[in-house]
Amino acid sequence: MPYSALMNIFKVNQLNKSAFTLVLASIALLFAAPTSAQTNSVSPLSINGLGETTFGISPSYVGMGGTGIGYSDRYTINVFNPAGYANLEYSTLEMSGAHRTFRHQLISESIDQDNYNTYFDYFGFGFKFADWIGGAFSLSPYAAKGYNVSVADSSDDFGIYEYRSIGSGGYDQFTFGIGLQPVPWFSVGGNARYIFGEMETSNKTIIADNQFLSVSKTQKTGISDLIFDIGTQVQGDFGRFHMVAGAIYGFGGDMNSRQISTQYSFINSGIVETPVDTLFYNLAEEGSIVLPTSAGFGFGLSRTVENIPVNAWDLVVDFRRVNWQDYRDFTPLGGTPVQSAVAFSERGSVGFVMVPSYVIPQLSRSSNYFAISRYRFGYSREKGQYYWQDPSTGPTYVTQEMNFGLTLPIIYRSLAPGEQKASFLNISVGRGTRWSGVESDLKEDYWNLNFGITLNDKWFQKFRYR
Repeated sequence: MPYSALMNIFKVNQLNKSAFTLVLASIALLFAAPTSAQTNSVSPLSINGLGETTFGISPSYVGMGGTGIGYSDRYTINVFNPAGYANLEYSTLEMSGAHRTFRHQLISESIDQDNYNTYFDYFGFGFKFADWIGGAFSLSPYAAKGYNVSVADSSDDFGIYEYRSIGSGGYDQFTFGIGLQPVPWFSVGGNARYIFGEMETSNKTIIADNQFLSVSKTQKTGISDLIFDIGTQVQGDFGRFHMVAGAIYGFGGDMNSRQISTQYSFINSGIVETPVDTLFYNLAEEGSIVLPTSAGFGFGLSRTVENIPVNAWDLVVDFRRVNWQDYRDFTPLGGTPVQSAVAFSERGSVGFVMVPSYVIPQLSRSSNYFAISRYRFGYSREKGQYYWQDPSTGPTYVTQEMNFGLTLPIIYRSLAPGEQKASFLNISVGRGTRWSGVESDLKEDYWNLNFGITLNDKWFQKFRYR
């Protein structure tokens, strides 16, 4: 029997069973080889579309609920809106790592499992060339797959078998952007994002009876191409308040891709696979992947403090939509793109930042270290692109997350006119839930811990003080 026909038989039998056992085992790699992107997902939902996507931001913005489109800060690199690069006053170096702990549940099946992963999250360097122009480059995750899902069943023809789907790997993004501020109240900027990396997916039909051969199909898909996004900000002072409004647009589009496909039969010993025959092998097939467009807007309101470089408080609200229905998986050159089972996503978030000594009158003269630290709070709700069941019948997933962040000053001093240093430790903790609301669908409860450092200094400028 042809391999493709055999796989189709098992898929049909699997879908026709109302009761089945689901085993979740998600494994993430901390760092892959230098030429490959890391795996930073342990979610079975990453089986959908491009996988589990991320903004790739520092803990400063994570602690604010992932807001930033309408946010102005002189100390951090605003990767949400490239127009924000013009707000930088220093040469800024940021880096961070993340640890995530998941509890995966299938309520209707009484399945409960914990997974976790730790990975590099963000590296960025921002700089101010002149008063009206700033730039930045950064390296961060873009999307990842990390799942191992098994369905056990039986067939009258072959007996007991297991259909196993495995995914690993991911895509990273190297971003370079410029922000221009021709007038004090208006700025505009753009990013060029180089997406690179490789994902591997495998579908295996493992037959318990060794008189039948098991079969496997593996695909390695890589991306290596550029996408672009633009942004703008309008801001101004109204008495002791500072207001910012921003908007962004991501172009998406066709990405140069390649795919290596392998199909083979093997003998299952229960421990290792013993390959028997290669059924199909394609060393490198050229093609494309279509990434979706996106758009968003945000507003920020801040209470300034006279002669102090940090605001007393900031309130930021963002809304973002990603048109995932435009996404197309790998399509060979000359082939017809097929729409994937993903939906558009909409995300609303709100963030609040405050410094206690500037907000609480009783602390105005306090020199306590924690009174002059910045506290960040955030909440986000996203109607995501993921489905667990058939997209025509099942609801999409909704993610809700609460965040708390703390920015601890390490150094803030002026050695001489123009020689300023301002550095911080950044910590963010997030608690979230991702679920469709259906008891037979996978539910994810998770904790996020992000830890990073921000270093600021004055470069690229001449100072005349001698």
